[in-house]
Amino acid sequence: IGFGATHKLGEREGIYLGYDKSTGRSVYIKPWLAAQGVAGSVTNALAKAFIGSLGGGKSVTMNLIAFYSVLFGGRAFVLDPKGERGNWERDLGFLGDYLNIISIANEEGNRGLCDPFMILNDRKDAEYLAVDILTFLMGYDPRDPERFPVLKEHVKREAAYPEGKPCGMLHVIEELYKTDTEISRGIARHMESFSDLGIAGLLFGDGSTMKPLRLSALLNVVLIHSLSLPDAETPVDKYTMGEMLSVALLLVLSYFSLEFINQDRGIFKVVLLDEAWSWLQVAEGKAVSNKLVRAGRSMNAGIDFGTQNCADLLDEKMKNNIGMKFAFRSRDKNEIRKTLEFMGLEYTDSNIETLQSLENGECLYQDIRGHVGVLCVDCVFQSLLQTFDTRPPVETPEAEKRR
Repeated sequence: IGFGATHKLGEREGIYLGYDKSTGRSVYIKPWLAAQGVAGSVTNALAKAFIGSLGGGKSVTMNLIAFYSVLFGGRAFVLDPKGERGNWERDLGFLGDYLNIISIANEEGNRGLCDPFMILNDRKDAEYLAVDILTFLMGYDPRDPERFPVLKEHVKREAAYPEGKPCGMLHVIEELYKTDTEISRGIARHMESFSDLGIAGLLFGDGSTMKPLRLSALLNVVLIHSLSLPDAETPVDKYTMGEMLSVALLLVLSYFSLEFINQDRGIFKVVLLDEAWSWLQVAEGKAVSNKLVRAGRSMNAGIDFGTQNCADLLDEKMKNNIGMKFAFRSRDKNEIRKTLEFMGLEYTDSNIETLQSLENGECLYQDIRGHVGVLCVDCVFQSLLQTFDTRPPVETPEAEKRR
């Protein structure tokens, strides 16, 4: 019967994702299956990786899986750092109250909306996150014997406020000034200098905001506007202030997703983290991501990482906790080498050619049993493709004439 007659990819039933390019067979997935320890699986990790250059189809595939996971009885949290999914409220209007679109913009009424003390219910978690964010923004080394202990102590005081008393990062500044030492005043001035700079207003609040973030629906989408994300090649020490604040905001919201996955273990959850490379480059971001992956496996939640650089996921702790892998088109030889290594494939001319020649919507897909093949993602419905496609629309001759 010949080589390839028993070629399999994906599951026999579940979410229809597309078809195997080499056989034409339909490919189905069950994003929740790996944690069940099924026979033949080589992983029990629910996290998924979506790797590749811009415009290859990462976002469409991630959106499709999240959407169908909800229709199959799960819940989803989509973190959109570019605000590209604003059309979902219109195009997916048939979902009604099952869809919750949260728009985060840098407006006065949103001050403190993403303050760690505002979005996390557990005060201890809020304390840890506040310390992480402040040390990242202010460049303090945790081994600094003078400034770090003082900063940590004052954040801890804020977390110890009695229940019912408003908490926020702005109160930390007040407490530092009250201590009135040379070191505490210096830290307070440092924090105050950027607490109202651009989108920093979203991170620094006094606990008085009247519209806290709530992931109350089955499909929750957080749109973040006015972000200035760094390029994937930019080292952390070269970030501008706007880029640092943008990454800090994403770190807070990714930590917020821990609140989302710590719900009913009997319900499968999806956390879609688009442009994950932007915070995976910093130590705090990797720590949060590892915590999400570990908690996700025990809480029946799949964490979907969308990133341009495979190197972001090559850390051994992260790499060993990734289940399904989707590798889209890439032209860079070095990136291709890392991608093939990540998927356990040999660096051969044939495999290099496969990755380089992938068309839009095609990817190398590795399922939970270790099978690898070229998957052609199929949205089936043209309306879904138009909804999930994040590319800018092409102006039609009619529209151009009207303009």
